[in-house]
Amino acid sequence: MKKIVLTPRGFSRIPIEADVISPDNFAGKTISKIREMEIYYGNKVYPMKEYIHAQGKIAENPEKQLIVIDGDASHIKHIGEGMTAGRIVIQGDAGMHTGAQMSGGDITITGNVSDWCGAEMKGGLIRVLGNAGNLVGAAYRGSAEGMTGGCVLVNGNAGSEIGSFMRRGMIVVTGDTGPFTGVHMNGGEILIFGKTGKRMGAQAKGNGGFIACFGSVDELLPTYRYDTTFTPTFMRLYIRLLSDNLGINTAQYLDKPMRRYRGDLAVGGNAEILVLEKA
Repeated sequence: MKKIVLTPRGFSRIPIEADVISPDNFAGKTISKIREMEIYYGNKVYPMKEYIHAQGKIAENPEKQLIVIDGDASHIKHIGEGMTAGRIVIQGDAGMHTGAQMSGGDITITGNVSDWCGAEMKGGLIRVLGNAGNLVGAAYRGSAEGMTGGCVLVNGNAGSEIGSFMRRGMIVVTGDTGPFTGVHMNGGEILIFGKTGKRMGAQAKGNGGFIACFGSVDELLPTYRYDTTFTPTFMRLYIRLLSDNLGINTAQYLDKPMRRYRGDLAVGGNAEILVLEKA
């Protein structure tokens, strides 16, 4: 892959909106044209070179383009938004809407990421090595469809309303989650290995999706009914996928019994919450 390195020119309390930063937009262009791409600094338009320095080699196709952001990008929003191919590595923190509506490619964030990471994501892979904010893989306000494909992996903790209105795809959080995990969920899979927040699965309807809790669960909504305790054979696929392909050591959970709850009965739902049976 050919690599281009973007270096933010210092941190700013005024946010930068840079949805132009994606392999799709960079591929086939010259460095000079990339430096002239328009970004928003607050409510004003500037060429990217004013706030982000760009250097490196450009690929002809987005599939062969690697973008490395070297430095704190916590004030830069919309990185990788709508990307279809290629790879982005953010060596530090990332701002809001990172990877939103992406349908392919790979984004790695070595630090933390702010709210709306992978919002309405359709495909691809996002790896967050630190913590994630609120609304991971969620639907934007007023939309009835959140994440519909792809995978978001958070190696730390995640905030509230992750997977809101989720339809398909997978979210994995190795740490804790905030309240309303999987709210309005109607498909897809959420796997949590830390402590799960309150009101998990509120108004979820099901459609084949589930929330699997391998850590502690303080309480479930009273509108979820206990169904059975069993050892789900299909969970082997997820455990092996995490261990073999995503580098998460989950072998200790292989073939462990889980309690299944169904709901949210308040909306006539048949969603599944699976809770690890403690020894």
